[in-house]
Amino acid sequence: MPRKLTNNRFGKRANHFFNHDNRRARVDDDHPMNFGGVKHRLSFKNSRFGKDRVRHVNSVTKAEPEDPMFSRLSVRKGMFKGKCSRLNSMENQHPRLSIENKVNFKRDPQWFKIMINYGDKYEKDCILSSLLSSMVPHTFIPIMYQVIGHEAIFYVDSKETADKLAECNKKITMSDNYKLQVRVHPGFPKCEADSVPKEKLQAAMAKRYNQQNNSLDLSCFYHDPDLVEDYFCALFRPRMLMTVLEIVADAIPNLEALNLGHNKLFNIEKLSFLEKKLKHLKILYIGDNKIRKMNQMDAVKDLPLEELRLAGNPLVQHKYKERTDDYISDVRQKFPKLLRLDGMELPKQIVFDIAEEDIQLPLTQRAFAKNAEILKVAEQFVLQYLTIFDSDSRQPLLDAYHEHAFFSLTVAQSPTIQKFKKYLSDNRNLFRCADSNRRMKLLKQGRQPVLSFISELPKTQHYLNSFTMDTTSVSASTIIITMTGLFKEVEAEDHQICYFDRTFVIVKFGNGYCIKNEQLNLARPTPSQERLFINGPQTTIANQAAAIQAQQETQQSQPQLSTSEVPTQPTEELQRQMTVALSGQTKMNLEWSFKCLQEVQWNFETAICAFNQFFQAGKIPAEAFSR
Repeated sequence: MPRKLTNNRFGKRANHFFNHDNRRARVDDDHPMNFGGVKHRLSFKNSRFGKDRVRHVNSVTKAEPEDPMFSRLSVRKGMFKGKCSRLNSMENQHPRLSIENKVNFKRDPQWFKIMINYGDKYEKDCILSSLLSSMVPHTFIPIMYQVIGHEAIFYVDSKETADKLAECNKKITMSDNYKLQVRVHPGFPKCEADSVPKEKLQAAMAKRYNQQNNSLDLSCFYHDPDLVEDYFCALFRPRMLMTVLEIVADAIPNLEALNLGHNKLFNIEKLSFLEKKLKHLKILYIGDNKIRKMNQMDAVKDLPLEELRLAGNPLVQHKYKERTDDYISDVRQKFPKLLRLDGMELPKQIVFDIAEEDIQLPLTQRAFAKNAEILKVAEQFVLQYLTIFDSDSRQPLLDAYHEHAFFSLTVAQSPTIQKFKKYLSDNRNLFRCADSNRRMKLLKQGRQPVLSFISELPKTQHYLNSFTMDTTSVSASTIIITMTGLFKEVEAEDHQICYFDRTFVIVKFGNGYCIKNEQLNLARPTPSQERLFINGPQTTIANQAAAIQAQQETQQSQPQLSTSEVPTQPTEELQRQMTVALSGQTKMNLEWSFKCLQEVQWNFETAICAFNQFFQAGKIPAEAFSR
């Protein structure tokens, strides 16, 4: 049994539910528009030269596809060669027929430019009423009617209309016995969002707003009677669409229903703006446009829509022409709360009532390990290793490597790989190094070869606040440390910041740990990493190590207290020095640096860690950095 079309919340049929004062008759087959109020019937004698020759628009557009993006395949100058070609001779005689003007026929093969020779001699209403009378029962709305020189020019958006207008050529006799010359060419009206005064747009949209239903009808907006005479407000142009939507969002942020039908929309990506600014929108009409693919609806899938109209789009007319069930199913996958589609009530969907709760994702951590003791070991190991690595001599790292240690260096493939030319000769990137013998040669084996290699690498300065570290315990004696961060070459002229990804496999050896396997990967930092580095604090490994050493020396110089005694605070002079040091590393002012140290009981290392954690979470106010 066919579904019965029901009235929607606006009290009318789905395709005419938005009411507004249009001041002119609706332009369709049931309500033809009439200029002048009188329909004249005109008849003409046969031409003395036989039948009138009418140049139909078919000859111009028969090779044009109907895709709105066809303009990229339009006629180009290079396709016509030779000085004696008919086209070149026409261009010389008639500049308006030149290829440049034809290229302006963009986006849609349904747009045509109508030119009336000596149209400046007659009033606009006189010309239009004469044309309409000759075309009865057909009608049209002229877009951007203007007089340029001796010509009256306007645009129409229908090939059928353009054909009918072409047939009027020399068939209309004006009051001075002049036969009106009508020329038709493909042409696209000039559409510039900046050229339309915002006040005019607001006034036109105000007449289209229905306060009772909290709905806005922007259907066929480029035909709006308040704008069509002087402007071409095509919503299928992204800039114009965004200009209009921004006005809507500012004026009616709680809008519940929006009609964008009959606007020739083929790219609706900009409608994602609705989800951000019109969060209460429940009804959306985008039917009778040029939407071709279901995935285009992803732009509005986050809207809580209860009613949607897509009928009249190629998507529905072709892909789902005889697949109604698939159509409803695919739409509901994107809009699970939908109750009405194309004017039809949808059957109730079987869903499970699950409370919608905001899922709180766990906070990101710069350093992670399942075992706190392992994390402490890893942090101490990395700090000691990089402190020596950034020093003037890396020889003390000999004891950090296992007797049978392995080391390899890779450089990520990128357009800027030449930035790492110092490292390329030892690059063991398997995508670039296919020879197995060379791969084995580039793998450093043994404590002494590894130390010799890393000692030859450029001097570096690592930034502690850029580090991330994941620690995995493989066994009681083996730990895997994966860390990332930023460093710069101290002696490099450009002071270029580099990104590193370093993996250590450390094993227990005596009372400590040593490196059994290490891999170092180098790359350029991403733009977001560079911004964070520039705007954030720049705490180096050397500064951190010096601060920790100073704190340890201070603690050792103080007398030991029994467990029953209350720990004493550092002296005022020491507090001042620690505050200045923390301010220098974090770029916080002295007041906030003092507060930070107070809260962690003057533990400098804890203060640095706390700062990095809160800074990355964006919880430190801007006033903390004001000097």
